[in-house]
Formats: sequence, structure tokens, C-alpha cells
Amino acid sequence: VCAPQSTADERPCAKKILSKLARRAYRRPVTPGEIETLLNFYEAGRSGRGFDAGIQSALERLLVSFSFLFRIEQDPPHTVPGTVYRLSDVDLASRLSFFIWSSIPDEVLLDVAENGRLTDTAILEGQVRRMLADPRAIQALVNDFAA
Repeated sequence: VCAPQSTADERPCAKKILSKLARRAYRRPVTPGEIETLLNFYEAGRSGRGFDAGIQSALERLLVSFSFLFRIEQDPPHTVPGTVYRLSDVDLASRLSFFIWSSIPDEVLLDVAENGRLTDTAILEGQVRRMLADPRAIQALVNDFAA
């Protein structure tokens, strides 16, 4: 997504790269604290070894994060245990993509979910049809799910 042209460009570029990757890897919007954690690993890896080593260090941290390794669905705030509630759009997007594609949501689905539009029936149907038309659906549904 970027390539730093000078030392001054490195941290902003690293932040841009890591923000984009973390959003996709965590399948949801990323918090400033999560980005800061990744940037701390970037800085540690970059020290004496350069920009690419810093990005590698941050990616290694991202890949061992619970948010990457597990699909964690948070109960809405103040929910009484055992209460039924509607999934968030982001959680719904993740469930759909793992069911239909056996993979993470793409940019289109994640954007729709983050904007809170996935629970609109017409938009949800359109996204499901789009996903089913994608070649990944055949592989995931026919080969992986059926097997």
C-alpha cells in the first residue's frame, strides 16, 4: 500500500500497511491500541535492521494475536447472559465469508458491514449472491464443506 521514500516516511507508511493488514486479519475495525502494539513491534524489529524487518516483526505479532487466530464475537454491552441478541454486521460478515468462502471477508463485504448496512435485507441478499457467484464459493462449499 506504500513504500517509504525517506526515513521520515517509514513510520506513517508502516502504520498504513499494518492498519490495512490488521483490519483484514482481525476481520473488523482495528482499535488505536491494537495499531500501537503492532507499531511497537515494528519499531523493535526495525531497530538496526531496517523497514522490512520492522514490518516482518509486526506481522509476526499480528499472526499470533487472538484476534487473528480466533473468531471472537463480543456480546453487546450490558447484555444479560443467556439473552438472545442480533449479531453485529461485522460478526455476520465474518460468519458469511467463512461459511461461503472458508476465508475472511473481502474488502467489499467488510466495508458494507462496517457501515452497518449488512442487516438490510436487500443488501444482505445482494452480498450473498455476489459471494456465491465468486469461484471461491464452489471450492469452499462443494469441496471443503461437503467433504
